[in-house]
Amino acid sequence: MKKLLLIAASLLAIVLAAILAPVLLDDPGHVRVDVGSWRLEMSVLVLAGLVVLFWVALSVLIGLVRLPGRALRKARSARAQRQLEHGLLALAEGDWGQAEKHLHRALSHHGSPAGYLAAARAAQGQAEPDRRDAWLKLADGRFGRRHRVAGLTRARMLLSEGRADEAVPILESLHLRKQRHAGILRLLLQAYQDAGRWRDLRLLTPALRKAGIVDASRAEELAVLAAVREMEAALEIEQLEAGWRALPARLRRTRDVVVAHARRAAELGRPALAGVGLRKLLEEAPDTEALKLYAIADEGERGGRIADCRRWLEHHPDDEGLHLALGMLYAGERDDERARHHLEKALALRPDSEAYALLGRVLDRGGQLEGAAHCYRNALRLKSGRGAEPLPPPGRDGADSSDGNSPGG
Repeated sequence: MKKLLLIAASLLAIVLAAILAPVLLDDPGHVRVDVGSWRLEMSVLVLAGLVVLFWVALSVLIGLVRLPGRALRKARSARAQRQLEHGLLALAEGDWGQAEKHLHRALSHHGSPAGYLAAARAAQGQAEPDRRDAWLKLADGRFGRRHRVAGLTRARMLLSEGRADEAVPILESLHLRKQRHAGILRLLLQAYQDAGRWRDLRLLTPALRKAGIVDASRAEELAVLAAVREMEAALEIEQLEAGWRALPARLRRTRDVVVAHARRAAELGRPALAGVGLRKLLEEAPDTEALKLYAIADEGERGGRIADCRRWLEHHPDDEGLHLALGMLYAGERDDERARHHLEKALALRPDSEAYALLGRVLDRGGQLEGAAHCYRNALRLKSGRGAEPLPPPGRDGADSSDGNSPGG
């Protein structure tokens, strides 16, 4: 700025000189100065020359007086620049102690938000949260970009320490001011996941999609994942049902969310609450896990569930999930022959430790101890990753009430 002013003044002086020169050459004028008994007479041109000469001499004198200070400041600035370079190199090498020492020396001469953030990173690497927070406080600007960067750095460091609950308010505050900032949204996504705040994560997915961080498909996957985790995290049945009702209709129709809700309802002792959602899901296509949950959903409605499964079985006669669900339902009704038939059919289609364990209980209840023992062993073998052994033929225990013909489904 000063250089521009000096150039402008010089150009103005040249223009004025060019304008006045012809006039002054014809009539140089006359200046007389009386000081006491002294009288000084000269032309205007001489006076102008003396003024210019005085100004130049004064400028040179001031420059000479300021020269040592300028040289000292320049030397300090160069030294601070070297310290900054050494600090950044040490930071890149992971030498946190040396990095903070060099950065401290550099910043004592000239502070900058970027330098303070680098020093905070060095203090973080030494597990010195008090010094880190002190550097971050210095880095905090009152307005604009500097404050946002400092907040992001603080949140990132808190997340690296596993303190997601403390990082969330910082990131939410930044998000309110800058709703499409990619860095803020990515950190907020991580913070919500680390803190287990699944409802907040689900509500964040539209913002992630609008900011271009995820596409529509990935946003839907995140919403489903968050809804599933929200169901799984419910501690009481009231919390589970409140979360279920708060979900959008599309998520309440999603397979993973329906199954997660039903599973958690069963774990909390209220499996009947998920019956309607499971029935709607199973009307579309059989699903082994959903069928297992449907089979235990409500003891009072077991007959209706048997009828549903038999109807679905007409369209999917070789679905192991339907046979397993019918085996579970018939076992609950103590119709052991039908239970055994469907359980054996399910196991022929696909070995399953749960089906073997249930078949063992059915055989045990009928006095077929050897067959029951084989089923229990197979259940354990499958859980340990080994294959199942063939079951003994019926009647080995002498207590087999069947005539060798399996009853109809």
